[in-house]
Amino acid sequence: MSSRCDVVMWRRPAMAILVLACGSLVYYHCGFRNLNLVSLISDVLFVITWSLAVLGLIFRSFNLTILPMDPAEWQISPETANCIAATVANVMGALESVLRVAASGSDKKLFMKVVAVLYLLSVIGRSLTGATIAYATLWLVFTVPVCIVKLAPKSASKPFILKLREKIGSC
Repeated sequence: MSSRCDVVMWRRPAMAILVLACGSLVYYHCGFRNLNLVSLISDVLFVITWSLAVLGLIFRSFNLTILPMDPAEWQISPETANCIAATVANVMGALESVLRVAASGSDKKLFMKVVAVLYLLSVIGRSLTGATIAYATLWLVFTVPVCIVKLAPKSASKPFILKLREKIGSC
């Protein structure tokens, strides 16, 4: 990850495709096959173990050596971690503020909006499984920003994501 809060993965198409593929496999495993998370983890470890064993046999038969991977490549920078934590804290604070104003009853329009959104979320929660909601959210997170950037007119000064990032705070 870069040092300047690049947490939107759709800027890296290969990473986005990998995450969507993994999310699709998890949804298939948990949603359609009705298996639990423990079964998913054991299946993943089983496939990884056999894949590494087969690759090890192939590499040994061709006398190939593999350079060890640097674990620092798998870590995120402290700035990115701070940015993620600050974003989550800002979102939770804003949510708490909106719910506090709505619960006080001082703003009737906001109260009706909150009630409508909560009712809609309860209807969705009753009609869909958690795996389906998580899978749909995964696809929305990775496809909507790309569509907005592609469909936005060229005269727009900044894409939606950049404006949203400025509202959340500079990282």
